Amino acid sequence: MSSITNQSLPNLSVEGSAAGRSAISKVKGVISSALALLGLIVTVTGIGLFVAPHGPVAAKGWTFLGMNVPVLKDLHIWLGFGMAAFVLGHFALNLKTLIAELKQLFR
Repeated sequence: MSSITNQSLPNLSVEGSAAGRSAISKVKGVISSALALLGLIVTVTGIGLFVAPHGPVAAKGWTFLGMNVPVLKDLHIWLGFGMAAFVLGHFALNLKTLIAELKQLFR
């Protein structure tokens, strides 16, 4: 019978372990996918707002992909804010890489 002192204990630290790196990689993947999806939607709503008629014609039933101008504006604005939040998260998770790349660029 061996005591607990001679047995090796697993590393319970999340930051340095492979499980911690894997979890961070999953979060990075989710953030990148969300940025791509939101970027696509914001681009499409921006195109819709660009081609939308202005003035009283816009209020007379004009739609772009089934959405009228107020819906396009709301989607564009709110999803743009969501996209900005994901960009900040992306920068926070990749700050070390960003700094290393900037040092490489300016040396």
